[in-house]
Amino acid sequence: MKIKIVVVFLLLSATIIAQEKSDKQKAAANATNPLAFVTKLQIQPNYTFKDNEGDQLSMFIRIMQPSKTIGLPFIKSKDPSKIYTIYRLEAPVISQTFPDNLGDATGLSDFIFIDVVAFKLKKGMFGIGPALIMPTATSEYLGTGKWSGGVAGVYGIKAFGLFLGVLGQQFISFAGDSERDDQNYMLLQPIITKIFEKGYFINYSPIMKFDWENSTYNIPVGLSIGKAFSKSLTMFIGAEYVVTGPGQGDFTIRLNINTMFSSVK
Repeated sequence: MKIKIVVVFLLLSATIIAQEKSDKQKAAANATNPLAFVTKLQIQPNYTFKDNEGDQLSMFIRIMQPSKTIGLPFIKSKDPSKIYTIYRLEAPVISQTFPDNLGDATGLSDFIFIDVVAFKLKKGMFGIGPALIMPTATSEYLGTGKWSGGVAGVYGIKAFGLFLGVLGQQFISFAGDSERDDQNYMLLQPIITKIFEKGYFINYSPIMKFDWENSTYNIPVGLSIGKAFSKSLTMFIGAEYVVTGPGQGDFTIRLNINTMFSSVK
């Protein structure tokens, strides 16, 4: 009888451990997939050493909310398991200082809102929808002073044991301070993620900026190492270096704390 109890206990323990590993791997996948059907609250502090001896501390707060709708809250999806919407709001807070004091500022930057309709395909996922930048910056040094609209597109696929994806956002200004420069640029974020056992993962996801208005291209490279601590909490830390563009020579250390909440389909 005692032997049977021990065997049952060992089997239950093995099952629980295997489930924990599975939950953590799934959490790591959801945290790094922009189209995952989970509610996310991300807090990401960045510290940047500027090439001109200045420095910048930025705090990005992102909220990602999936919905069983198509684009607008009142348009219901007939099959939410295949077509649904991801609403994403990004609110940055920035503090920066420079040796000559030109550009010193602390406060809000511009908010970015994205409304992407996601489609599950035979191979991978695809999302597309409108995007909007709101001139909420509290200082002229922290924002563009312009309302900018555009489109956001996302594609992701699992291949070669990796998650491969890309997030693109194109913006063009249409209103705002007439004395501020017009905006016409694209943000492009390639995403490569490798997930290991126990929820560890390596992520490559620099945000490149292609400024069509001024013909400048900011290209950073970097790598992050992270871990899923449970099915609802992941963290990663990484470094990024700008190899070319207006920010060439800037070095950034990033920390991302990601909390997730299941959304019923």
